[in-house]
Amino acid sequence: MTVRDTLTCAVETLAYGGDGIARVGGCVVFIPGTVPGETVRVTVTQVKKNFARAAVLDVPAPSPLRIAPCCRVPDPDTGEASRVPGCVYDHLDYAAELQAKQQQLEGFIRRLPACSETPFLPPFASPLPLHYRNKMVLHAAGYRGAMRLGYRLEPSHSVLDISACPLACGPINEALDAFRRSGAFRKTRTPYDITFRHTPHDGTLVWRDDEKPEPAGDTLLTEGSPAGPLRVPHNGFYQVNPAVGEALVQTVADWFSESPATPDLLDLYCGVGVFGLACRKAGAARLTGIESGRAAVSAARQNASALGLPATFHCHALGQDRVDLSGLITAPERTACIVDPPRDGLAPGVAQALAASGLSRIFYVSCDPSTLARDLKTLLAGGYRITRARLFDMFPRTAHFETLAELQRG
Repeated sequence: MTVRDTLTCAVETLAYGGDGIARVGGCVVFIPGTVPGETVRVTVTQVKKNFARAAVLDVPAPSPLRIAPCCRVPDPDTGEASRVPGCVYDHLDYAAELQAKQQQLEGFIRRLPACSETPFLPPFASPLPLHYRNKMVLHAAGYRGAMRLGYRLEPSHSVLDISACPLACGPINEALDAFRRSGAFRKTRTPYDITFRHTPHDGTLVWRDDEKPEPAGDTLLTEGSPAGPLRVPHNGFYQVNPAVGEALVQTVADWFSESPATPDLLDLYCGVGVFGLACRKAGAARLTGIESGRAAVSAARQNASALGLPATFHCHALGQDRVDLSGLITAPERTACIVDPPRDGLAPGVAQALAASGLSRIFYVSCDPSTLARDLKTLLAGGYRITRARLFDMFPRTAHFETLAELQRG
Protein backbone atom coordinates (compact mmCIF):
# COMPACT_ATOMS: atom_id res chain seq x y z
CA MET A 1 0.00 0.00 0.00
CA THR A 2 1.38 3.42 -0.97
CA VAL A 3 0.17 7.03 -0.87
CA ARG A 4 -2.34 7.84 -3.66
CA ASP A 5 -3.44 4.24 -4.01
CA THR A 6 -7.18 3.88 -4.63
CA LEU A 7 -8.95 1.28 -2.48
CA THR A 8 -12.48 -0.03 -2.04
CA CYS A 9 -13.10 -1.16 1.52
CA ALA A 10 -15.77 -1.90 4.11
CA VAL A 11 -15.98 0.28 7.23
CA GLU A 12 -16.21 -1.86 10.37
CA THR A 13 -16.44 0.54 13.32
CA LEU A 14 -15.56 4.05 14.52
CA ALA A 15 -12.37 4.87 16.39
CA TYR A 16 -12.22 7.42 19.20
CA GLY A 17 -11.82 10.67 17.31
CA GLY A 18 -14.44 9.80 14.71
CA ASP A 19 -12.51 8.03 11.94
CA GLY A 20 -14.00 4.92 10.42
CA ILE A 21 -11.86 1.78 10.61
CA ALA A 22 -11.41 -0.57 7.66
CA ARG A 23 -8.94 -3.41 7.12
CA VAL A 24 -7.17 -3.98 3.82
CA GLY A 25 -4.71 -6.85 3.50
CA GLY A 26 -4.21 -6.95 7.26
CA CYS A 27 -3.56 -3.20 7.47
CA VAL A 28 -5.83 -0.94 9.54
CA VAL A 29 -7.02 2.08 7.53
CA PHE A 30 -8.51 5.15 9.24
CA ILE A 31 -11.06 7.01 7.09
CA PRO A 32 -12.74 10.23 8.28
CA GLY A 33 -16.36 10.92 7.37
CA THR A 34 -17.50 7.31 7.12
CA VAL A 35 -20.17 5.14 8.77
CA PRO A 36 -19.87 1.52 9.95
CA GLY A 37 -21.40 -0.97 7.55
CA GLU A 38 -20.89 1.00 4.35
CA THR A 39 -18.53 0.42 1.42
CA VAL A 40 -16.35 3.36 0.41
CA ARG A 41 -13.82 4.12 -2.29
CA VAL A 42 -10.83 6.00 -0.88
CA THR A 43 -7.43 7.36 -1.75
CA VAL A 44 -4.54 6.64 0.61
CA THR A 45 -3.08 9.82 2.14
CA GLN A 46 -0.58 8.41 4.65
CA VAL A 47 1.11 5.06 5.25
CA LYS A 48 2.75 4.13 8.56
CA LYS A 49 4.21 0.88 9.87
CA ASN A 50 1.02 -0.33 11.54
CA PHE A 51 -1.74 1.68 9.89
CA ALA A 52 -2.71 3.96 7.04
CA ARG A 53 -4.99 6.96 6.55
CA ALA A 54 -7.26 7.62 3.60
CA ALA A 55 -9.75 10.15 2.27
CA VAL A 56 -13.14 9.30 0.80
CA LEU A 57 -13.57 9.60 -2.97
CA ASP A 58 -17.15 8.30 -3.08
CA VAL A 59 -19.55 6.04 -1.20
CA PRO A 60 -20.95 3.39 -3.58
CA ALA A 61 -22.86 1.63 -0.77
CA PRO A 62 -23.86 4.21 1.89
CA SER A 63 -25.20 3.20 5.28
CA PRO A 64 -28.84 4.03 6.13
CA LEU A 65 -27.35 5.78 9.18
CA ARG A 66 -25.67 8.39 6.96
CA ILE A 67 -27.44 11.77 7.06
CA ALA A 68 -27.03 15.08 5.26
CA PRO A 69 -24.08 16.87 6.94
CA CYS A 70 -24.84 20.02 8.91
CA CYS A 71 -21.32 21.46 9.20
CA ARG A 72 -20.01 22.12 5.71
CA VAL A 73 -18.56 25.49 4.63
CA PRO A 74 -16.74 26.47 1.41
CA ASP A 75 -12.98 26.29 1.93
CA PRO A 76 -11.66 29.83 1.35
CA ASP A 77 -8.56 28.48 -0.44
CA THR A 78 -10.06 25.73 -2.63
CA GLY A 79 -13.75 26.61 -2.82
CA GLU A 80 -14.66 23.01 -1.99
CA ALA A 81 -17.12 22.15 0.77
CA SER A 82 -15.10 21.65 3.96
CA ARG A 83 -16.12 20.09 7.25
CA VAL A 84 -16.10 22.57 10.14
CA PRO A 85 -13.13 21.50 12.32
CA GLY A 86 -14.19 19.24 15.15
CA CYS A 87 -17.62 18.24 13.80
CA VAL A 88 -16.53 14.68 13.01
CA TYR A 89 -20.01 13.13 13.33
CA ASP A 90 -22.13 15.65 11.46
CA HIS A 91 -22.85 13.03 8.75
CA LEU A 92 -24.02 10.34 11.23
CA ASP A 93 -27.44 9.68 12.75
CA TYR A 94 -27.31 10.93 16.35
CA ALA A 95 -28.40 7.64 17.95
CA ALA A 96 -25.58 5.89 16.07
CA GLU A 97 -23.12 8.56 17.22
CA LEU A 98 -24.13 7.98 20.82
CA GLN A 99 -23.77 4.21 20.41
CA ALA A 100 -20.31 4.62 18.88
CA LYS A 101 -19.16 6.82 21.76
CA GLN A 102 -20.46 4.30 24.28
CA GLN A 103 -18.50 1.52 22.56
CA GLN A 104 -15.38 3.69 22.59
CA LEU A 105 -15.72 4.44 26.32
CA GLU A 106 -16.29 0.80 27.20
CA GLY A 107 -13.28 -0.15 25.10
CA PHE A 108 -11.01 2.20 27.05
CA ILE A 109 -12.17 0.96 30.46
CA ARG A 110 -12.74 -2.75 29.87
CA ARG A 111 -9.09 -3.12 28.82
CA LEU A 112 -7.99 -2.08 32.30
CA PRO A 113 -7.06 -4.77 34.86
CA ALA A 114 -10.11 -6.47 36.42
CA CYS A 115 -12.53 -4.17 34.55
CA SER A 116 -14.01 -6.58 32.00
CA GLU A 117 -17.25 -6.64 34.00
CA THR A 118 -17.42 -2.96 34.97
CA PRO A 119 -21.11 -1.92 34.98
CA PHE A 120 -22.05 0.90 32.59
CA LEU A 121 -25.29 2.82 32.85
CA PRO A 122 -27.04 3.79 29.60
CA PRO A 123 -25.47 6.91 28.04
CA PHE A 124 -27.14 10.25 28.71
CA ALA A 125 -28.05 11.76 25.34
CA SER A 126 -28.04 15.49 24.77
CA PRO A 127 -31.62 16.78 24.46
CA LEU A 128 -30.29 19.04 21.68
CA PRO A 129 -27.83 17.44 19.20
CA LEU A 130 -27.52 20.89 17.56
CA HIS A 131 -27.68 24.49 18.84
CA TYR A 132 -26.67 23.49 22.36
CA ARG A 133 -23.44 25.44 22.92
CA ASN A 134 -23.55 28.49 25.21
CA LYS A 135 -20.00 29.55 24.33
CA MET A 136 -18.08 29.88 21.08
CA VAL A 137 -14.56 31.17 20.38
CA LEU A 138 -13.77 32.21 16.80
CA HIS A 139 -10.60 33.46 15.14
CA ALA A 140 -10.49 36.64 13.06
CA ALA A 141 -7.73 37.27 10.50
CA GLY A 142 -7.25 39.37 7.38
CA TYR A 143 -6.86 37.63 4.00
CA ARG A 144 -6.39 39.38 0.65
CA GLY A 145 -7.86 42.61 1.92
CA ALA A 146 -10.86 41.07 3.66
CA MET A 147 -11.52 39.68 7.12
CA ARG A 148 -12.36 36.08 7.87
CA LEU A 149 -14.10 34.99 11.04
CA GLY A 150 -14.37 31.32 11.92
CA TYR A 151 -12.41 28.21 12.90
CA ARG A 152 -8.80 27.39 12.07
CA LEU A 153 -8.16 24.60 9.61
CA GLU A 154 -5.45 22.00 10.14
CA PRO A 155 -2.67 21.83 9.12
CA SER A 156 -2.71 25.18 7.28
CA HIS A 157 -4.11 27.23 10.23
CA SER A 158 -6.04 29.33 7.71
CA VAL A 159 -9.42 30.52 8.95
CA LEU A 160 -12.55 28.82 7.64
CA ASP A 161 -15.04 31.68 7.39
CA ILE A 162 -18.48 30.88 8.87
CA SER A 163 -21.71 32.88 8.93
CA ALA A 164 -23.28 30.70 11.65
CA CYS A 165 -22.40 27.66 13.75
CA PRO A 166 -24.98 24.84 13.91
CA LEU A 167 -23.69 23.83 17.35
CA ALA A 168 -24.12 27.30 18.89
CA CYS A 169 -27.39 28.37 20.49
CA GLY A 170 -29.65 30.77 18.62
CA PRO A 171 -28.74 33.95 20.54
CA ILE A 172 -25.03 33.36 19.84
CA ASN A 173 -25.65 33.00 16.09
CA GLU A 174 -27.72 36.18 16.18
CA ALA A 175 -24.83 37.98 17.92
CA LEU A 176 -22.38 36.54 15.38
CA ASP A 177 -24.47 37.89 12.50
CA ALA A 178 -24.66 41.33 14.11
CA PHE A 179 -20.91 41.35 14.77
CA ARG A 180 -20.07 40.36 11.20
CA ARG A 181 -22.19 43.25 9.92
CA SER A 182 -20.55 45.75 12.28
CA GLY A 183 -18.08 48.34 11.08
CA ALA A 184 -15.64 47.35 13.81
CA PHE A 185 -15.25 43.88 12.28
CA ARG A 186 -14.89 45.02 8.67
CA LYS A 187 -12.28 47.65 9.42
CA THR A 188 -10.03 45.61 11.72
CA ARG A 189 -7.00 43.89 10.20
CA THR A 190 -5.16 42.65 13.32
CA PRO A 191 -5.70 38.92 14.04
CA TYR A 192 -7.57 38.23 17.27
CA ASP A 193 -9.89 35.75 18.97
CA ILE A 194 -13.45 36.68 19.79
CA THR A 195 -15.68 34.99 22.35
CA PHE A 196 -19.47 34.71 22.25
CA ARG A 197 -21.01 33.71 25.60
CA HIS A 198 -24.69 33.33 26.47
CA THR A 199 -26.66 32.74 29.65
CA PRO A 200 -30.44 33.11 30.09
CA HIS A 201 -29.78 35.56 32.95
CA ASP A 202 -27.19 37.79 31.25
CA GLY A 203 -28.04 37.45 27.57
CA THR A 204 -25.21 37.25 25.02
CA LEU A 205 -21.83 38.86 25.65
CA VAL A 206 -19.19 39.35 22.98
CA TRP A 207 -15.57 40.28 23.56
CA ARG A 208 -12.19 40.18 21.90
CA ASP A 209 -9.31 38.41 23.63
CA ASP A 210 -7.76 41.78 24.51
CA GLU A 211 -10.99 43.29 25.87
CA LYS A 212 -13.49 42.80 28.69
CA PRO A 213 -17.13 41.96 27.90
CA GLU A 214 -19.92 44.44 28.18
CA PRO A 215 -21.12 45.57 30.64
CA ALA A 216 -17.58 46.39 31.66
CA GLY A 217 -18.51 46.81 35.31
CA ASP A 218 -19.65 43.19 35.79
CA THR A 219 -17.40 40.28 34.75
CA LEU A 220 -19.37 37.62 36.65
CA LEU A 221 -22.19 35.79 34.89
CA THR A 222 -25.04 33.82 36.44
CA GLU A 223 -25.56 30.14 35.55
CA GLY A 224 -28.20 27.72 36.76
CA SER A 225 -27.20 24.53 38.58
CA PRO A 226 -28.74 21.81 40.81
CA ALA A 227 -27.21 23.67 43.77
CA GLY A 228 -28.93 26.92 42.77
CA PRO A 229 -27.81 29.96 40.75
CA LEU A 230 -24.01 30.26 40.56
CA ARG A 231 -21.79 33.21 39.78
CA VAL A 232 -19.17 32.36 37.17
CA PRO A 233 -16.25 34.46 35.79
CA HIS A 234 -17.12 35.46 32.23
CA ASN A 235 -13.94 33.90 30.84
CA GLY A 236 -13.81 30.99 33.27
CA PHE A 237 -14.73 27.35 32.73
CA TYR A 238 -18.34 26.20 32.81
CA GLN A 239 -20.02 23.39 30.88
CA VAL A 240 -21.04 24.49 27.36
CA ASN A 241 -24.15 22.27 27.17
CA PRO A 242 -26.44 23.44 30.00
CA ALA A 243 -28.93 20.55 29.90
CA VAL A 244 -26.26 17.83 29.94
CA GLY A 245 -24.15 19.77 32.44
CA GLU A 246 -27.01 19.92 34.93
CA ALA A 247 -27.72 16.21 34.49
CA LEU A 248 -24.06 15.40 35.15
CA VAL A 249 -23.94 17.51 38.31
CA GLN A 250 -27.23 16.08 39.56
CA THR A 251 -25.97 12.52 39.00
CA VAL A 252 -22.82 13.20 41.02
CA ALA A 253 -24.98 14.58 43.85
CA ASP A 254 -27.35 11.61 43.66
CA TRP A 255 -24.55 9.03 43.72
CA PHE A 256 -22.84 10.86 46.57
CA SER A 257 -26.03 10.98 48.67
CA GLU A 258 -26.59 7.22 48.38
CA SER A 259 -23.95 6.53 51.03
CA PRO A 260 -24.35 8.34 54.39
CA ALA A 261 -21.11 6.67 55.51
CA THR A 262 -19.09 9.31 53.58
CA PRO A 263 -20.51 12.70 54.63
CA ASP A 264 -17.22 14.60 54.17
CA LEU A 265 -16.29 15.77 50.68
CA LEU A 266 -13.04 16.87 49.02
CA ASP A 267 -13.56 18.60 45.64
CA LEU A 268 -10.39 18.82 43.50
CA TYR A 269 -10.38 21.09 40.40
CA CYS A 270 -13.57 22.50 41.91
CA GLY A 271 -13.99 25.56 39.69
CA VAL A 272 -16.79 27.76 41.03
CA GLY A 273 -17.99 24.90 43.26
CA VAL A 274 -20.76 23.40 41.12
CA PHE A 275 -20.20 19.72 41.98
CA GLY A 276 -19.27 20.21 45.63
CA LEU A 277 -22.08 22.63 46.39
CA ALA A 278 -24.63 20.33 44.74
CA CYS A 279 -23.41 17.52 47.01
CA ARG A 280 -23.45 19.87 50.00
CA LYS A 281 -27.10 20.63 49.22
CA ALA A 282 -27.69 16.87 48.91
CA GLY A 283 -26.44 16.24 52.43
CA ALA A 284 -22.64 16.53 52.59
CA ALA A 285 -21.63 17.55 56.11
CA ARG A 286 -18.31 19.15 55.17
CA LEU A 287 -16.94 20.47 51.87
CA THR A 288 -13.37 21.44 51.00
CA GLY A 289 -12.54 22.60 47.47
CA ILE A 290 -9.21 23.08 45.65
CA GLU A 291 -8.86 25.18 42.48
CA SER A 292 -5.95 26.95 40.77
CA GLY A 293 -7.84 29.95 39.38
CA ARG A 294 -8.14 32.83 41.82
CA ALA A 295 -11.25 34.24 40.12
CA ALA A 296 -12.95 30.84 40.29
CA VAL A 297 -12.07 30.40 43.98
CA SER A 298 -13.44 33.86 44.75
CA ALA A 299 -16.66 33.00 42.89
CA ALA A 300 -16.91 29.63 44.70
CA ARG A 301 -16.73 31.40 48.05
CA GLN A 302 -19.41 33.88 46.95
CA ASN A 303 -21.61 31.01 45.75
CA ALA A 304 -21.30 29.08 49.00
CA SER A 305 -22.22 32.17 50.97
CA ALA A 306 -25.14 33.15 48.74
CA LEU A 307 -26.59 29.63 48.82
CA GLY A 308 -26.12 29.24 52.57
CA LEU A 309 -23.93 26.16 52.07
CA PRO A 310 -20.82 26.51 54.27
CA ALA A 311 -17.65 25.35 52.54
CA THR A 312 -13.91 26.01 52.47
CA PHE A 313 -12.14 26.75 49.18
CA HIS A 314 -8.35 26.94 48.69
CA CYS A 315 -6.37 28.31 45.73
CA HIS A 316 -3.67 25.77 44.77
CA ALA A 317 -2.31 24.57 41.42
CA LEU A 318 -2.43 20.80 41.72
CA GLY A 319 0.76 19.30 40.36
CA GLN A 320 2.66 22.57 40.79
CA ASP A 321 2.00 23.70 44.35
CA ARG A 322 2.80 21.04 46.93
CA VAL A 323 -0.57 20.09 48.39
CA ASP A 324 -0.63 17.58 51.21
CA LEU A 325 -3.92 15.70 50.74
CA SER A 326 -3.53 14.14 54.16
CA GLY A 327 -3.75 17.63 55.66
CA LEU A 328 -7.14 18.09 53.98
CA ILE A 329 -8.56 14.69 54.94
CA THR A 330 -9.27 14.26 58.63
CA ALA A 331 -11.03 10.89 58.30
CA PRO A 332 -10.40 9.04 54.99
CA GLU A 333 -12.92 6.31 55.77
CA ARG A 334 -15.77 8.89 55.92
CA THR A 335 -14.57 11.07 53.03
CA ALA A 336 -15.50 11.07 49.34
CA CYS A 337 -13.60 12.98 46.66
CA ILE A 338 -14.65 14.56 43.37
CA VAL A 339 -12.04 15.18 40.66
CA ASP A 340 -12.91 17.09 37.48
CA PRO A 341 -9.54 17.75 35.80
CA PRO A 342 -8.94 19.34 32.38
CA ARG A 343 -8.48 17.24 29.24
CA ASP A 344 -4.91 16.33 30.23
CA GLY A 345 -6.24 14.43 33.24
CA LEU A 346 -4.91 14.53 36.77
CA ALA A 347 -1.74 16.56 37.26
CA PRO A 348 1.51 14.60 37.84
CA GLY A 349 1.48 12.93 41.23
CA VAL A 350 -2.19 13.57 41.99
CA ALA A 351 -3.40 10.10 40.98
CA GLN A 352 -0.67 8.52 43.11
CA ALA A 353 -1.58 10.74 46.05
CA LEU A 354 -5.25 9.80 45.72
CA ALA A 355 -4.37 6.09 45.47
CA ALA A 356 -2.45 6.35 48.73
CA SER A 357 -4.98 8.60 50.50
CA GLY A 358 -7.31 5.94 51.87
CA LEU A 359 -10.37 7.87 50.68
CA SER A 360 -13.52 5.79 50.77
CA ARG A 361 -14.97 6.90 47.42
CA ILE A 362 -13.80 8.86 44.38
CA PHE A 363 -16.01 10.38 41.68
CA TYR A 364 -13.94 11.01 38.54
CA VAL A 365 -15.46 13.40 35.97
CA SER A 366 -13.51 13.27 32.71
CA CYS A 367 -13.73 14.87 29.27
CA ASP A 368 -11.09 12.55 27.73
CA PRO A 369 -11.40 8.76 28.01
CA SER A 370 -7.71 8.17 27.23
CA THR A 371 -6.42 10.22 30.17
CA LEU A 372 -9.26 8.86 32.30
CA ALA A 373 -8.07 5.30 31.58
CA ARG A 374 -4.49 6.29 32.41
CA ASP A 375 -5.48 7.70 35.80
CA LEU A 376 -7.88 4.87 36.57
CA LYS A 377 -5.06 2.39 36.05
CA THR A 378 -3.12 4.11 38.86
CA LEU A 379 -6.15 4.21 41.16
CA LEU A 380 -6.98 0.55 40.49
CA ALA A 381 -3.41 -0.42 41.36
CA GLY A 382 -3.84 1.51 44.62
CA GLY A 383 -6.72 -0.66 45.79
CA TYR A 384 -9.79 0.96 44.21
CA ARG A 385 -12.43 -0.65 42.01
CA ILE A 386 -14.85 0.93 39.54
CA THR A 387 -18.40 0.39 40.77
CA ARG A 388 -20.20 2.12 37.89
CA ALA A 389 -19.65 4.51 34.99
CA ARG A 390 -21.83 6.59 32.71
CA LEU A 391 -21.28 8.60 29.53
CA PHE A 392 -22.79 12.09 29.23
CA ASP A 393 -22.84 13.39 25.67
CA MET A 394 -21.84 16.96 26.40
CA PHE A 395 -20.55 17.63 22.87
CA PRO A 396 -22.80 16.14 20.14
CA ARG A 397 -21.44 16.01 16.58
CA THR A 398 -17.87 16.16 17.95
CA ALA A 399 -15.56 13.34 19.08
CA HIS A 400 -15.71 14.43 22.72
CA PHE A 401 -17.92 13.35 25.63
CA GLU A 402 -17.93 13.43 29.42
CA THR A 403 -17.62 10.37 31.65
CA LEU A 404 -18.55 9.92 35.30
CA ALA A 405 -16.90 6.97 37.05
CA GLU A 406 -17.37 6.03 40.70
CA LEU A 407 -14.56 4.20 42.51
CA GLN A 408 -14.70 2.59 45.92
CA ARG A 409 -11.83 1.41 48.05
CA GLY A 410 -11.44 -2.30 48.75
